[in-house]
Amino acid sequence: MKTLLALGASLWLAFIAAPAQADTPDYLSTLQASARASHLADDPAWSDLLQYEPYPVTGRLRSLADDAGFFNAPNGATNPAAELDATLARLFAPARPDTPDEHPQCRFPARYHWLKRRLAIEPARFPEQPCPRLDAWMKAINPAGVTLVFPSAYVNSPASMFGHTLLRIDAVGQTESTRLLAYTINYAAKADATDGFSFALKGLTGLYPGTLSSSPYYAKVREYSDMESRDVWEYRLNLGTDETRQLLRHAWEIGATRFDYWFFDENCSYMILRLLDVARPGLRVSQQFRWTAIPVDTVKGLVGVPGLVSDVTFRPSAGTELAHRASRLANAQMDAAITVADGHSPPASLGSSTAAIEQLEFADRLVSFRGHAGKLEQDDALARLKAIQTTRSQLPAINTGSVPVPPRPEAGHASGRFGLATGHLGGASALFLDLRPAYHDLLDPETGYARGAQIRFLDIGANWREGHGWQLERFLPVDIVSVAPRRSWTQPLSWKVRFGWERALGADRAASPMVAGGPGAAWEWSGLLGYVFLENQVLSHGDIKAGWSIGSGPLAGLLWDVGGRSRLQLEASRQWFVENRLDRSAARANLRTRLGPRDNFVAGYEWTRIELPSAEQQERRLSVGWQHYF
Repeated sequence: MKTLLALGASLWLAFIAAPAQADTPDYLSTLQASARASHLADDPAWSDLLQYEPYPVTGRLRSLADDAGFFNAPNGATNPAAELDATLARLFAPARPDTPDEHPQCRFPARYHWLKRRLAIEPARFPEQPCPRLDAWMKAINPAGVTLVFPSAYVNSPASMFGHTLLRIDAVGQTESTRLLAYTINYAAKADATDGFSFALKGLTGLYPGTLSSSPYYAKVREYSDMESRDVWEYRLNLGTDETRQLLRHAWEIGATRFDYWFFDENCSYMILRLLDVARPGLRVSQQFRWTAIPVDTVKGLVGVPGLVSDVTFRPSAGTELAHRASRLANAQMDAAITVADGHSPPASLGSSTAAIEQLEFADRLVSFRGHAGKLEQDDALARLKAIQTTRSQLPAINTGSVPVPPRPEAGHASGRFGLATGHLGGASALFLDLRPAYHDLLDPETGYARGAQIRFLDIGANWREGHGWQLERFLPVDIVSVAPRRSWTQPLSWKVRFGWERALGADRAASPMVAGGPGAAWEWSGLLGYVFLENQVLSHGDIKAGWSIGSGPLAGLLWDVGGRSRLQLEASRQWFVENRLDRSAARANLRTRLGPRDNFVAGYEWTRIELPSAEQQERRLSVGWQHYF
């Protein structure tokens, strides 16, 4: 009897399953026809899922993905309709019991989820496949919401000069004390260069692959805040659980896909925006950044979406917290605390007063700061920390105040800048044009930017003079200056580097190729920022003996903030070139006054003396003009 019942049940199951199997081609055709009738391939959400973007000139769609495995149709990279048809067909593929995670439903879960909703796919007629790896990953993250994380610019790292953005996936039941355990979604260039020149060259030409990764938030905080001393801003986004899960599905899709990493547009911040666009169809915030996607500008774009950002949190870096604690100590107290941190005096020598407690806490953080920076051996750092913390544990808790919260990054000026000025050059009336697509220089308002950091990319300057017409003054793909003030507890190295074309031999000679840079030092006194550099330069020009020369010499400068709206920069330099091929001196003064959030008044004066074996000339430049940020 049991055998007959089992046989009957098997026949019944086969009977009800047979129509579904036979119905698959018809149902697939029905779904494809429905998708065409509703123009689903033209839906912006489908474009976001496939990373489609219009070509800048023709407007034709093409995907940013540079990997054939991201598509199901041979022409899927440029044909949304063909890709949609092929995707539906592949989603009907037979089950793969031995390799379930390779099934198209598991490879493209975000597309599958979106199509299932838009086409109201019937589960009984569309077998859903198990995806063990995806399910385990999603369960481990346990998503409930999303926070955009913005580590501030880090001029000493080629990959982080403009800042960076990533996403923290907040878990169900997460609290302020457990947020460090959340996972992150991070997109970055898989770079093999550590110097600014190589990184900029490859990043500007798309020679790096971009990679998506996921890691615990505490690991990223340690990297940014402790090791690189970068302040971190957290922008909690108003995304629900379903939207967050769809974002993760799309991150899963693109995680194994190659995208060429382009420094200015297809970069970390742009990919983060694309993920958010998929999470919330219709958001399309990435479309604000067709040409460039500077991280701080994308933060401004997200903050500008009504209701999207629900909360903002500031996480000071180890260096920022250390500077705050240093500001609370008198000079003598500081010197005594540093002596303890150096291991030259026992912690107990500071005493037990309230001031001594602050000194101990400063010494504790200074040792940690040096350890993270690699300036102390691990064993030495641990021994000093143990001694300091043992002494500190025997004293009462005190209130040392909180680190002041600086202006938020989105409060700063836009990264692009255009300038127009009039004046005199070489004894003739002149007009001056300047264009800087990114990002910030020493004269710009510092609100929202790192103090003492200049990062200019693709900086172009030209002038027009009576009788000479328009001439190129400079084209600098990279121009970076780090003016890092030295303090009693830290002595960072200042440095500068630039390369491109400059008019180095006066207004009557054409711009020529050059590479320049060198080390320096900086100090700060009551708002005045002074600096010196040893500026080295390799210069090529037809009017120089042998066509090129190498020179070196000092440069000294001063930055002075005048009131709350103006900044004055004074500089003087002298360079001697080998074999007396060239001797060059210069002095300049530049003033910038802010007229509004997007506009500056600027004025400048420069005197230059150039000595060649065959000639000597002096030249003056005077300009008054206007700058506009965009």
